[in-house]
Amino acid sequence: MDEIKTLTDFQYDALKEVGNIGMGQASTSLSKMMNQPVNISLPYLKLVPLLQLPQLVKNQNPVVGIIQELNGDERGFLLLLLSKESAKHMIKLMLGSAGETDAFDEMEESVLNEMSNIMNGTYISALSNFLGISIGLSIPFQVYDMSDAIVNQIIGLMMHQVNYVLLLKTEFKISSEKIDGAVLIFTDSMSLSIMLDAINRLLGR
Repeated sequence: MDEIKTLTDFQYDALKEVGNIGMGQASTSLSKMMNQPVNISLPYLKLVPLLQLPQLVKNQNPVVGIIQELNGDERGFLLLLLSKESAKHMIKLMLGSAGETDAFDEMEESVLNEMSNIMNGTYISALSNFLGISIGLSIPFQVYDMSDAIVNQIIGLMMHQVNYVLLLKTEFKISSEKIDGAVLIFTDSMSLSIMLDAINRLLGR
């Protein structure tokens, strides 16, 4: 199997379009959940070598990682990364208040998990429907740690079967405020090939 290094223009456009569809649906659901306008956009999407990933998601402080396992035709993990400040701010917007400590209580974790289920679920559902492949998600679990430690934890779960990661930078606009985050999709080479081959078939290749 040939090693995949970059996305073609068509593959990039297809993944960006699917992302816009999924995030549009997530925006609608989160707007209802927060009872105020929410818009989620994907200003950056790229297939990056695993070795470059720690630098691209580096943060000076611990971050919140919400992890969900991919199953079905795709094997791997989906990771939503938020800074502690962004996560606490999202919680405050949803609950009306948030704890001042670094830790997250049970209610706060529940809110973040629900947000992850909505955002990741709509993206994966849009991807599955668009490409005609079966992709499911496990229930989320959270890690609060340095970003490189969270990435290394996922690599450990995959037994080092991942060489490239699909990185989607996200931007939340809630009323007049902006909150940045990132979605990372870790898959093995075979799962990545299945996804990109499905995109190519849309072009008749």
